[in-house]
Amino acid sequence: MDKGTLIGKGMTAEVYEWGNRQALKLYYEGIPKDWITYEAEIGQVVHQAGVPAPAVYEQLEVDGRKGLLYERISGQSLSGSMLSDPERVMHNGEVFARLHANIHRSKTDKLPRQKDRLAQFIEQSAPFLGERVHLLLTVLEGLPDGEYICHGDLHPDNVLQADGQLTAIDWMDANRGDPLCDVARTSMIFLSPFLAMPPISISPAFSHQLNNAYLTEYCRITGASLTDIDRWRLPVAAARLRERVPYEQEWLLAYIDEQLNLSY
Repeated sequence: MDKGTLIGKGMTAEVYEWGNRQALKLYYEGIPKDWITYEAEIGQVVHQAGVPAPAVYEQLEVDGRKGLLYERISGQSLSGSMLSDPERVMHNGEVFARLHANIHRSKTDKLPRQKDRLAQFIEQSAPFLGERVHLLLTVLEGLPDGEYICHGDLHPDNVLQADGQLTAIDWMDANRGDPLCDVARTSMIFLSPFLAMPPISISPAFSHQLNNAYLTEYCRITGASLTDIDRWRLPVAAARLRERVPYEQEWLLAYIDEQLNLSY
């Protein structure tokens, strides 16, 4: 079978239609086979756990490139919907929160431990953090463990809408742990100055409204408290430094120093 229409492209792969019901994620040259195998295994774990994620099928090679077949979700990203109808920002924040809460209802012992991953990422951020690393690892160790499925990078670009249903995609960072860590990361993404820069250029007012609607609805559904979510922001911010997101480094470091000064 030949690959169909190009659906999208990212940092590691292009995605094509494959037959009537599947999507082919075709990786760029140089992406290790182990990476693709890991993505397939993670995808199968989360789908089999019953979370709203696409099914994962076989690995294959097309045009000399390695690929992975997924269930095709034919729909618009939630970010596209948000930007096309900014008047519904509160509604979209609430819808997004309900999806995230739904994901967090499932448990597994087959994903990497959340705090292990965060510790690794904080250590990888050492060029930015310097001597702060050891203190941040101590803060992280004092936070709760858990066995709940967490996406690890849930934001509206990683959510597709089709037939009135929301499906979360891109599960490479999935882990098991405390859902409130997952919520804190999403909230930090919403508040990031990166969203206010070209080519995205979302206004800070829009981002704050979206973040407030998301957090309010998530807490209403789950009974979580903003205080418990906030406890995760410091290690989440430190771990995110390694990603070198444009315009974020100064903002994250200022936040980290402010929080450390308040606490110590």
